[in-house]
Amino acid sequence: MSEGAAATSRSRTGAILGVGAAAGFLAGLFGVGGGAVLVPGMVLLLAFTQHQAHATSLAAILLTAPAAAAGFALGGEVDLLAAASVVIGAVPGAWLGSSVMARISEARLRQGFSVVLLLVAARLAFPAEPPQAVAGLEGLAELAALVVTGLGVGALSSIMGIGGGMVLVPALVLLFGFSPHLAEGTSLLVIIPTALTGAWRHTRRGFTQWRTGLLLGGAGLVTGFLGSQAALALPELTLQRLFAAFLTVMAVRLLVRSRRQAS
Repeated sequence: MSEGAAATSRSRTGAILGVGAAAGFLAGLFGVGGGAVLVPGMVLLLAFTQHQAHATSLAAILLTAPAAAAGFALGGEVDLLAAASVVIGAVPGAWLGSSVMARISEARLRQGFSVVLLLVAARLAFPAEPPQAVAGLEGLAELAALVVTGLGVGALSSIMGIGGGMVLVPALVLLFGFSPHLAEGTSLLVIIPTALTGAWRHTRRGFTQWRTGLLLGGAGLVTGFLGSQAALALPELTLQRLFAAFLTVMAVRLLVRSRRQAS
């Protein structure tokens, strides 16, 4: 390998490690997979196509999510039964979503998703009591509602290249009355099988770059755990409002990208 090629390879590896570490911390802090950092990082720094970045981010999440979930589990902030119920819906949702991604208009999808994120962010920033029709459910009715929620989360996870936490965490807080800490810990547990399903399905279409994905995920193992500890140290209302700010930034970024594509 020539000296120039070696320097380029080192530069690329450094970019991968940096993006992976940032995504891992974000995963732990907000209970998300880290796709919000992984996808733009791969597109802008690693010259991935949008579809490759979405698919490969799911492979990376397979390592960052467990590391972050471990931190919340140690703090007792994981609801195993709720997580299992969401997974029952999320896995088939991710399966269906992977079939949709190759056909859907990315610009239209971003626009609709951005509007939803902005509405959710506003609700999180100014919390109110969860709707009684949902928060009041108990037993099998609550578990069934969690399964339906998982179906939507899984589909969005696979289509958007995110672990689903950007949707699941607000849903658990706003609809089911979970505390922000418990919602984030539970979300991270759900993300693991959901991301695996999406990444495997995208592999069949040649989108998932496993070597890069696992390198990104490995870089986020330690930072994912550190992010979860930072989240547990924050007051719940502060964490909830930080998450609302994060969603707002993501929504604006998606809208700007959609306008650029349309012009």
